[in-house]
Amino acid sequence: MADNKKPQWDVWKELDEWRQRYKELSPLFAKVGVAPDFTQTINLLRLDLQRRPPASPLNTGERDKDAQAQEEYKRAFTSHYEDIFFKVESALRMPWPPEAQYLVPPILEELENLRRALVKNPLVSPPMEKLDVLIEEYADLDKMDERLDRSTIAARRAELIDVLGFPLIVRRQLAHPEWELLPPLASDSYRQLLSTKMEQYRGTPWLQTKLFDKWFIALEFDAIWASLKRDANDRERIISQLKLNWPKLGNWAPDFPHADLVWYLLLVLISVIALFAEWWWTAAGLIIWLQLSVIIEKHHAQLVIKRRQALLLECGRFKRIRDQISSGKFDPSTVLRQLKQFNFRHYVSEQGMLLLQSMSMVGGF
Repeated sequence: MADNKKPQWDVWKELDEWRQRYKELSPLFAKVGVAPDFTQTINLLRLDLQRRPPASPLNTGERDKDAQAQEEYKRAFTSHYEDIFFKVESALRMPWPPEAQYLVPPILEELENLRRALVKNPLVSPPMEKLDVLIEEYADLDKMDERLDRSTIAARRAELIDVLGFPLIVRRQLAHPEWELLPPLASDSYRQLLSTKMEQYRGTPWLQTKLFDKWFIALEFDAIWASLKRDANDRERIISQLKLNWPKLGNWAPDFPHADLVWYLLLVLISVIALFAEWWWTAAGLIIWLQLSVIIEKHHAQLVIKRRQALLLECGRFKRIRDQISSGKFDPSTVLRQLKQFNFRHYVSEQGMLLLQSMSMVGGF
């Protein structure tokens, strides 16, 4: 990544867009201080703190009616403050950076003080200013004092971008190959990078969601699919996998252009020279070698064709599994059975298998 700042900024913006689309991501962002729902709840709560309690009813002169009105007033007065206190306690249970929890005990203590004040003076409004100040400070990380560990929150945010941003970077790389943000999907370096990111993801429980479980598994199967397609269409790779090592120049100098053609032309030329020079044993040996080379090359060509057909068959079977996963609607247990049935387990990385197995134990996908 030549320009780290721009991709990271873009990834954060895209992650925030996904947060708005998928509610299950909200707790993750709340732990780094991004929680619009929490902020809205706090704003409404602070407005409630400023609301006046119900007014005392006017006396009508009728004893029973006034007594009933007074009882209803007491219940409404108490309910007014209990509703506020309940909302405060509910807000404190909402996801928010753990580093801000040092303010929770003072808020709860102030709630108890207010409740005791209401018990002591049932119809007297307790002072809410201190509670309002504490709640405002709790909801605004910028206003907290040095007790707030801001470096930990920043590190958590960087971890979120680094791990959960990876699938988004892959999507962008596929849409804009010219950006060269990542190695090709079929390359070993990409598979190693993906395995590292999956290991980071599995080792960070607070980042794990069903959405990104499916995303990382989809990335794993996309990479396998890309590798299978590459192998099926790359003759030289198939030859190297089959270890067809009949002696020829191409085996010793793979980077030399048209090495095999040059090799056989040289053998033919030497054979012709040997015949004209009447080096009969040399000529006979070279002609036999050339004839064997023709037979071996034909045999190798047949092996390559068979191997390619086998790879294409595997591609077709694997594509059906990969399409299930790409749709986002799949049963991990079924995928594991299919991998075992078609002997595809060796294609999936260790981290991919571990993630699939953990998903199958959780269920609900």
